[in-house]
Amino acid sequence: METERMSGTSPQLGRLPPPGTRPVVFALVGGVASGKSAVARAFEKLGARVIDADAAGHEVLKEPEVKKELVDAFGDDVIDKNGEVSRKRLGSLAFEGPTRVLRLNTITHPRIRAFTARQIAEALADPRLKAVVLDISLLLESKNYEGKYDVLIFVDCAEATREERAMFTRGWVRGEVARRQKHQLPLDQKRAQAHEVVDNNGTLDDVERQVQAIWKKYVEPRR
Repeated sequence: METERMSGTSPQLGRLPPPGTRPVVFALVGGVASGKSAVARAFEKLGARVIDADAAGHEVLKEPEVKKELVDAFGDDVIDKNGEVSRKRLGSLAFEGPTRVLRLNTITHPRIRAFTARQIAEALADPRLKAVVLDISLLLESKNYEGKYDVLIFVDCAEATREERAMFTRGWVRGEVARRQKHQLPLDQKRAQAHEVVDNNGTLDDVERQVQAIWKKYVEPRR
């Protein structure tokens, strides 16, 4: 698939159209490495379209302009031997303090929002879709997605489990999850705003059963 060039100016995604005229929109929140992607994949298996901001972030980091801005902000070490941005090194440098996190977000988030806004608009216009899932980091913190989803789902996962998963799947060092989590809203605040909770402390089968129940509750009545 051809990669879109992402403008630094984010198009404005308006409030959702009336419920009967478009897919149900779910949004996922949770702690760092809580397994939101696993929940998104469970929805995808049922036929939902997943809007993945992390995938958009990968594309953003390929932009020459973005690479230059990141080097200016964090130094040459963020570029690997192949000339691409090292996400692991960038994360390590950016999460050293709130000023650096803000700088990273200022460079990348407008471009990611532009990409995801286009994807959301396309999905909402697709009459074949019954559901859309927003898997977007800092969804509540950014305030850019207020009024743009029907159901907010909190993905619950113990900190120890999240840390072990991040070390195994992402190669993070111990303590990295907690270091990144402190730059986000407290988990109890996220959970308090959620309409539904998915417990991701068990197996993938457990997650899929919970997602199927949520699907039956919100999607099937609209058929």
